[in-house]
Amino acid sequence: MRFQLKVRRGARALVMLVRTGIGFDEFVTCRCDEHDFDDALRYAQSHVALPTFVVGGDFAIEVASRVLDLRGVVAIEPTNAAAVARLQVPVLLIGGSEAVAASAPDASHLSSTGDTALIARVAARFIGAYA
Repeated sequence: MRFQLKVRRGARALVMLVRTGIGFDEFVTCRCDEHDFDDALRYAQSHVALPTFVVGGDFAIEVASRVLDLRGVVAIEPTNAAAVARLQVPVLLIGGSEAVAASAPDASHLSSTGDTALIARVAARFIGAYA
């Protein structure tokens, strides 16, 4: 399977999960790899009309400009400060340097704890707040 769309009744957001193990029970999710992202996004957005969030590494930041109705980005261990600086939506940075966090116009920064459950809870709150 190239990508996997899970639709949740009553969900308030579509979350594109790009090569990440984080999962969310309260949102519509579409899990994919980088090379399938455009097809997965097109498919998911044609099936649900919800505000969209992208979750992943630097790739999530780089594709943000291609996402219709994008409301936010969750970037895990980001390294590309220039790409973060171009974001025009709120971003949650998980890990990464202070320099990357300082480059974002609207960012929250969580130091990487290695605790996947904590990261998922913080990301879910971020998505819920901006959905």
